[in-house]
This record gives sequence, C-alpha cells and structure tokens, in this order.
Amino acid sequence: MKNLFDLTGKTAIVTGASSGLGQQIAIGVAAYGANVVAVGSPRHGAESTIEEIKRRGGDAISLQTDVTNEAEVKKMVKQSLDRFGTIDIDYNVPGINIRKEALEMTEEEWNRVINTNLKGVYLCAKNIGEVMVKQRKGKIINMSSIFGTVCMKKQIAYATSKGGINQMTKVLAVEWAPFGVTVNAIAPAYMKTPLVRQVMEDISWYEDVKKRNAMERLGEPEEIIGPAVFLGSEASSFITGTILYVDGGWTAL
Repeated sequence: MKNLFDLTGKTAIVTGASSGLGQQIAIGVAAYGANVVAVGSPRHGAESTIEEIKRRGGDAISLQTDVTNEAEVKKMVKQSLDRFGTIDIDYNVPGINIRKEALEMTEEEWNRVINTNLKGVYLCAKNIGEVMVKQRKGKIINMSSIFGTVCMKKQIAYATSKGGINQMTKVLAVEWAPFGVTVNAIAPAYMKTPLVRQVMEDISWYEDVKKRNAMERLGEPEEIIGPAVFLGSEASSFITGTILYVDGGWTAL
C-alpha cells in the first residue's frame, strides 16, 4: 500500500521557521521527505532550522523575508521556484502576540499584530496560491489558533487576526478547489514554544490554562508535526476549508 504520508520529492515553504511551531513543522516535514524552504524574518533568519534539517539528511534553504511586504514575498516565491522548480506545500506560520486589553493597546501595536498574523499570511497564501493554481495542484496550511474561536482577556488583536485566518482559509478553499488546491488551517492551543515558556513563569496563569482543556496540560511543540504532515500529504486529499484543532480538548469543553 502506498504511504499516504510520504512527502518525498515535494517542496514545502514554511514561513515563521526560525523557531517555535514553524521550526518544528519545517524539521518535521523534512523528516517525511520534503525539500524545505525555511523562511525567517529579516531580523531572525532560519539558519539553525536548515542546519538541523541537513544534519538529518534533508535538503533545505533558508530565506529572510518580510511577509508583510508583497514585493519581498514575490521574491521569496521566485527564489523557491528557482531552487526546487515547484512549490507543493505552503505552511503559513508567522505570528506575534501583544497581550494587552483592548483599552491599553495602541494603534501601532494593533497594526503590528494584524499585519504580521493576517496580512502576512494572506500575502503568502495569495502569491504561493497563484503558483499552485497554475500547477493545478498544491496544499496550503495556515496557522490559526483556538483564539480564532474561543477567547481570553488580553487577546484582542491576536484573536481578531486568527478569526480572520479561519475565514480566509474557507474562502480560499472554495475559490481554489476547482484547481486542485486545498486550503486548511491548524488551530493549536498553548504549546510550550519559547515565547509561551516565558509566560509559564506566571504560576497562576499556567495552572488556569492547564485546566482549560480536557488533557489538563500544554502541548509539546513537536505535537504539531503530525497534523502538519497530515494536511500537507495525500492522506488529506479530500479535506479543504477545515480548521483542525490541536488543543487537548479545549474547544470540546
């Protein structure tokens, strides 16, 4: 029987690949055979990610791109095609969060979160999707969050951006289904990335968050790999417009 999760010969772009969930996805899909374009921000490249991929025998390149700038996104797409010839999978992972209540958040802070989390994902999906539509095949996976559906205090800009990603994912899925392109999203709860580990030092916050999901714990970063490989592989060939929750049962309670 064919291995439906085999990504050998596929090329995957992973934005936000410098650290956290993006880094885990890049390393994970490479382990399943994909060639990887690991994209970091202009300030934080993804060299450590490709070093790990190559150490494990994979093929990868690192690019630095401001995903909020369409000219830079177009350049990133061209560089990826020049190197690997095709783009088969696109993981749009870049994201930031500024934890403030609505009355405390400045316009500059709001714009920074929305531009990175929503505009950046849109520009990558749009320009990579254009390539996939012409190829008449491809898989796009956007990084959402449980906060696109549920809410907590001090998540006003972040939750708004992730709710937008959910709707963007569905619209693109409908528009591009006739061209063989699937568009889905992964919506994790809190996972122990470097940024989350910082706020875990607040014991009361940490205990509260653990109790919000059925498994009463935070996710481990590598637990994002399975869902990412699934949605990027032939195993999910009849799935599009779906938000896959990776949340330990948070949204079930």
